[in-house]
Amino acid sequence: MNIKNEKVNGDVQELTIEITKEDYAGKVETALKKYRRTAQVPGFRVGNAPMAMIKKMYEKSVTYDEVNNMMSQELYKYLSDNKIDIMLEPIPVEDKSKVDFDNPDNFVFVYEYALQPQFDIDFNKQVTNFKITASQEEIDNLVNQMQRRYGEYTSPEEVGEDDYISAKIDDKDSFFFTKELNEEGRKAFMGKKVNDTVHVALRKIFDDEQNVLKVLKIVDQPLEEGNQYEYDVTITSIGRITPAELNEDFFKKAYPDGNITTKEQLEKSCAEQIEKQWKDYTDRQFMNDAIGVLLDSVNISFPDEFIKRYILLTQKDMTAEKLEEKYADYQKSFKWQLIENKLVKDNNINVSQDDVKNYVRNFFMANYFSNFKEEDVKDRLDSLVNDALKKKEDVKNIYDQLYDVKIMDVLRNNFIIVEKSGSYEDFIAFTSGKEVEAKPAKKKAPAKAKKAEEKAEEASAEGEAKPKKTRAKKAEATEGEEKPKAKTTRAKTTKKAE
Repeated sequence: MNIKNEKVNGDVQELTIEITKEDYAGKVETALKKYRRTAQVPGFRVGNAPMAMIKKMYEKSVTYDEVNNMMSQELYKYLSDNKIDIMLEPIPVEDKSKVDFDNPDNFVFVYEYALQPQFDIDFNKQVTNFKITASQEEIDNLVNQMQRRYGEYTSPEEVGEDDYISAKIDDKDSFFFTKELNEEGRKAFMGKKVNDTVHVALRKIFDDEQNVLKVLKIVDQPLEEGNQYEYDVTITSIGRITPAELNEDFFKKAYPDGNITTKEQLEKSCAEQIEKQWKDYTDRQFMNDAIGVLLDSVNISFPDEFIKRYILLTQKDMTAEKLEEKYADYQKSFKWQLIENKLVKDNNINVSQDDVKNYVRNFFMANYFSNFKEEDVKDRLDSLVNDALKKKEDVKNIYDQLYDVKIMDVLRNNFIIVEKSGSYEDFIAFTSGKEVEAKPAKKKAPAKAKKAEEKAEEASAEGEAKPKKTRAKKAEATEGEEKPKAKTTRAKTTKKAE
């Protein structure tokens, strides 16, 4: 076996692998003997068919398999032994290869590959980090939700201003809150009692069409144009929650561990919860902005002709004309992948199985058992974690998310960070390109969530949540096109002998 490496053009090189008959003959003979032991040939007992017949039936396909396996192993062994980092996959050079399985003798495989471009990252750039601060209105709303959660539930005789109505609409169970009704809706239902029937046009009593969809339990389709949705609505029950007072009894129920015992501490905790909720949005914006700075500032020289040949070879529906139109998008995607790989390698970023397990455990602890000591719910927590880790797609998403977090930490610690803060509305203005007053720069490291109040009051539970993936938006593929990866580990093999 002979292997020869030649530089072709820039970062593109050719690797020639010559496999002689002596290299593969023994492997083919061994494989054929194995076939003979199990081959079922008409007229012969299993294992007794003549070797000549076995060769006639299987020698060509066995030779194909053995030669291609040897070629692939030697190709990647050479790249690994010589510590060669490649971009995409090696691709065959057909006009220089000598491969004939009809007349097997010596085989010559020629592959071209592209070296990964070398580049530096200049972190002497500014990236804005926005922090959304909780407003007093948001804090008051969350405190009120908690007061209602631990308040007293009653069934009043008549509908009031802040009640929960269960009803039959077209003989189907439904529900809504009186606060969701507009003025016409409130006039129709205020003072009504259980078993009273009200004839209404749903589109006229709700300003938000989402409430009409919810009441009618319509999923994945819009309301019909021109249809007012007139129904007889029969009240089946009325629910009212009287908010709990912020007294000792409330704090014991809401925080049995005794960590929060005053209104001031409660408001501080609510502010932290609100700001933590918004952090996913601001982190994502930071990553988008940081990636944009990197894509604009990092210079990478690509082996464009090699990349184009690879794309045309591996994507069936791609044409040269279409590729020219979309090549800038491909190049942008490749560029981010290379930058991301460099950040991971240079900073020894790694996500372990324990990292994933701890993430899942912390998620369930924060979302289900925040008012409990961990040791008191250990068995239940272990069961939830083990079940979650069985879902491969969720686990993969968590790995991706944790890698993003670690990459984001590297970017925060290296870029020049400009700190800005403000309300959610200020954040929206900032993302729209409007100015928000910034704090001094330092070197260092959106629909709102559904209201907890409605979740607490709805009659039917939604079921358990699960950790969600919140990857930052990166250099995106063109819609409908699958982007090749910047690096992979398989070569295309010769077409299998028929």
